Amino acid sequence: MKKQLKRAISFAVCLIMVLSVCCVGVSAADTKRTSCGDDCPFYPTIIIPGLGQSSVVVTNDNGEPLINKDGEKVSAFPAYVQVNKIIRRVLLPAVFSLFSQHDLGLSGAVADAIYDAFSINACDLNAQTSKNVKTEFYPYSLAECSESELDVINHHIPFNKYPTDLPNDHIYYFTYNSFGNHIDLVDQLYDYIQMVKAQTGHDKVTIVPISQGGSIASAMFEYHPEVIDDLHKVLFIVPALDGSTIIGDVFNDRVNFLDSDYLYHGFLEELTLLDEHTAALIEILLRILPDEIIMSSLEKGVKRLVEEVLIRSTSMWALCPSGDYPSAAEKYLSSPEMAEIRRQTDRYYQAQLHAKDNIQKMLDADIPVLEVVEYDYPMINVGKTWNTQNADFIIHVKSTSIGAELANCGETLPEGYAQKNTYCNDPSHNHISPDRVVDASTGLLADTAFYFDNQRHDLTQHNNAILMLAMEVIAHDDIKDVYSDPRFPQFNVGRDVRVIEVPLEAAKQAKRSSLSESEAEELDAAIAEAEELLKKTVVAQGEYDACAQKLNSILDKTGIKKAEKEKDPTTLQKISNLLYDKFGSNGFSEIPKLFIKKLFNDLFNSLTIKI
Repeated sequence: MKKQLKRAISFAVCLIMVLSVCCVGVSAADTKRTSCGDDCPFYPTIIIPGLGQSSVVVTNDNGEPLINKDGEKVSAFPAYVQVNKIIRRVLLPAVFSLFSQHDLGLSGAVADAIYDAFSINACDLNAQTSKNVKTEFYPYSLAECSESELDVINHHIPFNKYPTDLPNDHIYYFTYNSFGNHIDLVDQLYDYIQMVKAQTGHDKVTIVPISQGGSIASAMFEYHPEVIDDLHKVLFIVPALDGSTIIGDVFNDRVNFLDSDYLYHGFLEELTLLDEHTAALIEILLRILPDEIIMSSLEKGVKRLVEEVLIRSTSMWALCPSGDYPSAAEKYLSSPEMAEIRRQTDRYYQAQLHAKDNIQKMLDADIPVLEVVEYDYPMINVGKTWNTQNADFIIHVKSTSIGAELANCGETLPEGYAQKNTYCNDPSHNHISPDRVVDASTGLLADTAFYFDNQRHDLTQHNNAILMLAMEVIAHDDIKDVYSDPRFPQFNVGRDVRVIEVPLEAAKQAKRSSLSESEAEELDAAIAEAEELLKKTVVAQGEYDACAQKLNSILDKTGIKKAEKEKDPTTLQKISNLLYDKFGSNGFSEIPKLFIKKLFNDLFNSLTIKI
């Protein structure tokens, strides 16, 4: 009896403990977590980052993150590369093909290796992601983020370098899988907004959609129109509101490097991710195999990547421009097995078509909508339309600017061109950029769009003016348009602060005892000039590069830091160009045959002429 009584008491105690924990959990979710409650001049801000700007990790079947040899979680973006697995798959076919100069399984092995790496992000036929991929979610503000979580956030958006008056407990970072199910991500964002409102006690939030985040926000305006009541302000930063022509080209078989002539003569040289020396070297090394093997490997690899990974991701489809969607969907989504994916992508296509109208509804409701646009940086030359319109390296400007009129990169608007004033009725406003490349008046946000010339999309976080503008906009309501603050005019210059920050740090750490008085004075003057320039939001074209060159020159002259010698690409370029001019895209093993064939042709022609 005593034992039964003890068991009953123990059970009761356990039950009370469980219930108390549950009650604490419920109350914690409902408790307001800001220092101000709901009585403060600030609105909470939700950052919706861009492609790959969230921590998405590979897990085992139990949902536990895989850890690499450095003790770090294994990232799933953009792929899960297992070097040993790739070597095992490719090594023997590569050796056999190299010695035989025939495709003895190499092209298939390369395609398999590409799929192996990217398959972690392959969705099923319901557009649902693999169970072995996990997005690390932050259901709380920056104030409650761990040090490792803050490291991830600051890597993409350096709040630690550009502080804002907005308290950390009012800043939230919405994370997502860039290959995920787009409808699910939209619903999660809508729920996240409701969570932030509940946690902060505020009835409205500011959202900052960045790059791919723009497609999620745009879909939310379509699928959850009631969200308009939850918004205080919207700040778009280079948003993919009508996708990117890169995806449009890939989904419509307009891939540049699948043209052998362009691959061996132009593609790598124009690929801004490579220097000219490296590009020429790769062009030469590719010839160790016949071009048929190289092209077959690339074609099979791209085919598997597109058909087995990309087209199953509705988030990738959301980056396909509306003009390219119908033909791409017809090509890839017409079969019965793709019906569910087609249903979901058709839904987003409608959101694309209604994007302007949905944003206009916010403007009509007096919700401020501002944006940052980057222009005049050529599109990466993956797709065949790369040089047909103005871009920011990743997204065409028509998409980010919501319809602005631009000349192509390196060109200007026609002589005598007058701004069209499509979305600006004030005749005193001049929306033509000083370089005569942009007519901002044709963009939906004519008076609230801030343009940065020659700014590369993936280096946005290294433009101090953009970051300072964003921090000001999310904290205060003083900047209502491009005329509100002279520090932030409509047209500005792109930059990468690292070109100055790196030599500046070296200059600050220099040992003065080894310098002469004049050298120390010159160094101090250069440091002061660099520090002053970093504080400026408005700079002249080339001013950053000139300052960096001056700093590096002084560091080199004083011996503080030896200047790195740039590799001269001239010799390799001449060799690569000669090989192409004489032998086209053929590999080294094919050149003797071509040489002999040419000799026989020349001999035959000479004999024919004599006869």
